Amino acid sequence: MPIQIYTAEQVAALMGCSVKTVEAMARDGDLPGIKPGGAWIFPSGALASQLDALAVEQSRARKAPKPPTATFQHPSESRVRTRRRRTLPVLVDLRPTT
Repeated sequence: MPIQIYTAEQVAALMGCSVKTVEAMARDGDLPGIKPGGAWIFPSGALASQLDALAVEQSRARKAPKPPTATFQHPSESRVRTRRRRTLPVLVDLRPTT
């Protein structure tokens, strides 16, 4: 039984993304592909298995509780900053007295 192989263009059409995205995912190891010459090829069985695993991983990441983005600290619980009063300089009369 012959192995079905997809090109980067075919995988991009299946995934609904650009060819550059598919090639970048293959370079990063996110998609199982090989580059025997100048173009990437993807075995259908390995591609299907990896896409299944990526789908499950991303689904779990979406379900995971997200950390709070901001917290509120009641003013009575925090140290209140007070403004220091600036002291005014002493003015000296430099006019000659007669």
